[in-house]
Amino acid sequence: MEHTVNYLGFIPLFPLLGAVVLGVMHMLTCTEEKSPFSEKLYGVLACVGPVISFLFALLVFFQLKGMAPEARYLSHDAFTWFSVGELTVKMGFLADPLSSLMLLFVTFIGSLIHIYSIGYMADDRNYGKFFAYLNLFLGSMLILVLGSGPVVMFVGWEGVGLCSYLLISFYSEDTNNVIAGNKAFIVNRIGDLGFVLGMAFLFWAIGSGGFDYLSLRENAHQLTPAVGLAVCLLLFVGACGKSAQIPLYVWLPDAMAGPTPVSALIHAATMVTAGVYMVARFSFIYAHVPVAGTVVAWIGILTALLAAIFGMFQRDIKKILAYSTVSQLGYMFAGVGVAAYSAGIFHVFTHAFFKALLFLGAGAVIYALHHEQDIWKMGGLKDKMPKTYWTMLIGAFALAGCPPFAGFFSKDEILFSALASGHTVIWIIGVAVAGMTAYYTFRMIFLVFHGTPRDKEAFDHAEEAPPVMTIPLIILAVGALFAGFLNFPAIFGGHLKVSHWLAPSLVEHHPHVGVSVEILAIATSIIAFAIGISIAWKKFGHGAEEPEYKGFAKFGYNKFYVDEIYNAIFVQPYKAIGTVIWKNLEPNVTDIHVKLSTWLYRKGGSAFKVFQNGFVRVYAIYMVIGLSLMSLLLSQSLN
Repeated sequence: MEHTVNYLGFIPLFPLLGAVVLGVMHMLTCTEEKSPFSEKLYGVLACVGPVISFLFALLVFFQLKGMAPEARYLSHDAFTWFSVGELTVKMGFLADPLSSLMLLFVTFIGSLIHIYSIGYMADDRNYGKFFAYLNLFLGSMLILVLGSGPVVMFVGWEGVGLCSYLLISFYSEDTNNVIAGNKAFIVNRIGDLGFVLGMAFLFWAIGSGGFDYLSLRENAHQLTPAVGLAVCLLLFVGACGKSAQIPLYVWLPDAMAGPTPVSALIHAATMVTAGVYMVARFSFIYAHVPVAGTVVAWIGILTALLAAIFGMFQRDIKKILAYSTVSQLGYMFAGVGVAAYSAGIFHVFTHAFFKALLFLGAGAVIYALHHEQDIWKMGGLKDKMPKTYWTMLIGAFALAGCPPFAGFFSKDEILFSALASGHTVIWIIGVAVAGMTAYYTFRMIFLVFHGTPRDKEAFDHAEEAPPVMTIPLIILAVGALFAGFLNFPAIFGGHLKVSHWLAPSLVEHHPHVGVSVEILAIATSIIAFAIGISIAWKKFGHGAEEPEYKGFAKFGYNKFYVDEIYNAIFVQPYKAIGTVIWKNLEPNVTDIHVKLSTWLYRKGGSAFKVFQNGFVRVYAIYMVIGLSLMSLLLSQSLN
């Protein structure tokens, strides 16, 4: 039975309309020294769309909640987009338990980030343009989540890619910011090629029966193992680009060039979680191709390990959080890779709260210190910024996996699933990464807020952020503290509400193991957290001087020179080939027909220019001769 509603399209529509209105307002006034529109008007218009979208997302959630679990989906086909041969693509929207959960936290956290941005971006001369891009970003993400099939998802997928470029390079006066935006855009295009090829294989195999998720799910049994593996791996290449996994993770740390609210939106609730959502959305294929799942899990856990190592040595507060995002995304992929799709999505959900909180908290610190981002130039801010400190402390406990904070429940569920499904090595690496996460998270907290100020002048001028920035922090802190209880484990008497909610949308297998296995997973996670935070306290809890990195520490501080290696292997040879083409192939081969045409015209012109001497009497003679010839030809034809 189909459940069709015509308001699903309103959810992405309002942020997109906001982007148009704000963009037009900015264009009309960008040449003026001072905009006739107040910042308050821009801020209100920017926040209206996300808030309305959140209200519609709530409506969708409660309507689905009132349905029987096996019938929980709402759909709406706005119009037929195009039809080519057997492929007919409708601009359609689908809301089911998976997309409804994504809609709720994307619109909720997106709204909070918009509100926070009113204070953070105050007095910026491109205030309107920033909010136009932010609305466009959110609207694109909502299309990605709501799309009823892979092609519509790809529209939103490319939309968030474009917006990431626009927002990362927002401060375009700085060349490094533009380079960072270009890097994000180019690396994502590499991943997108895999997504497009995966869609092509999928359509070739089973798409003739319909190319929306519901039809593909019904026909997934027709996939041969080889084609299923190819589709899964190609789609995962796209996920690696968007969600920053090995080897395409290098763009995400550089994305810190954008304003801090952008970092929060990209890293917490929108773009980088798209790859995890996509793998979960195609669980009906991945669950039946165990080899692909194993590849996903291993890439995910190795990414988590690599990013955690890098995070331990960073000095930029936003880059520490950036590498923690890459690491947590690795956890999510490890979860969906071992077929624990609900665990992976639950970590997406909890991560959105505590990572948005930490980024916005870091933004408040940067705002207070006049855009200083080096943690080795901070210290002692605990009493100066108490609201920021306590909220960020809650976010840090959640990120580090401390019970009973949100991150503990979702991270533990992934590690337990890896152990229960027989992926023991992945579980061991995951536990080690949990300890490293606790270490680098509290290294940041202790160096920023504890000890004595390292920059006395900046410290003296620091003060708590305005309420428009601190209120979103407090709301997010509540989520970071309590969101984990929505999936309270059965071992503690819970009912795994999120897992049961997601079950109709996912195809996953739950291995039956004893209670002792779950207790082991929980105990090791807590021990890893305790070891990590105790080492951080011992080294940085009472203040510390910046160390001189040597050996492996220096190697980690320089991020294993991966960017330099990529530059040497890919970028420089590519530029060299481009130079050869530009200097030799283009002028001598590609442009030869243009040059030949030009040469012929030039020679022809030179031959005829002798007849053009500028004397009227000569032109009169030409006319007489011409008329004579015409008369002769005419008389001949009449005879």
